[in-house]
Amino acid sequence: MLLVKQIPILLLIAFLGGKETLNYTINFWGLTCVDVEMILEEKKEHNIKLKFLAKTRNIMDYFFPINNQYTTWYDKELFSISKYVVSINQPNADYNYELTWNNRIKQFSTSEISYSRPEKSHNIFSLLMRARNMEWEQLDTSWWPIEHDGKPYQGRYLWVDSLEILVGKEQIFADHFRFDIQKIKGDYQQLNEISDVFSWGIVLDNCIRQIWVERYGKRRILKAEVTIKGFNLRANLINE
Repeated sequence: MLLVKQIPILLLIAFLGGKETLNYTINFWGLTCVDVEMILEEKKEHNIKLKFLAKTRNIMDYFFPINNQYTTWYDKELFSISKYVVSINQPNADYNYELTWNNRIKQFSTSEISYSRPEKSHNIFSLLMRARNMEWEQLDTSWWPIEHDGKPYQGRYLWVDSLEILVGKEQIFADHFRFDIQKIKGDYQQLNEISDVFSWGIVLDNCIRQIWVERYGKRRILKAEVTIKGFNLRANLINE
């Protein structure tokens, strides 16, 4: 089992032909309302491309249709982002932008503005990938800088427990974490007049975020939950 535990996620991607695709459904009050596809592929040495696609379904697609894409290029060892491309299509927002990191001047830039950030800054998505590539002892309580929607944050994982959870018809052993995100001092920028629903909601104050990561093998994110003022959104892996 120890050998399986130590297989790096990128080696598993190589076995899958250079690409890994995971699919999730998001449920709200027991209703499946959003489909999420996560596509991970190695593009070149030290560079990983990660794409999240979120699209509403069922009754949510009538009341608040969403078809949003978030694509991150990050360093496979540091999890720092080099480029982030966003395409948003929802009722109150319709826009695209590209954010790139200039390592020489230590700034992020769009087509309109530039601003400084700490070196080795993550975004939410690359920090999720860090959880897939490190043991819980390495993750627990450490803070990492996050660039999010033009604002500086920091994030950490707090290990809660390890347990078996049901994925489809299979019981899988998982590490359970709380995922904390906090604002920090720095240059605040307004990248868009209205933030998309994910970027807005994931950093709300008093938001409780939890994830369950497969302990061995592929180290997939098996489940994630966000609870805001008693409202609960739950993402479940449906790949099996």
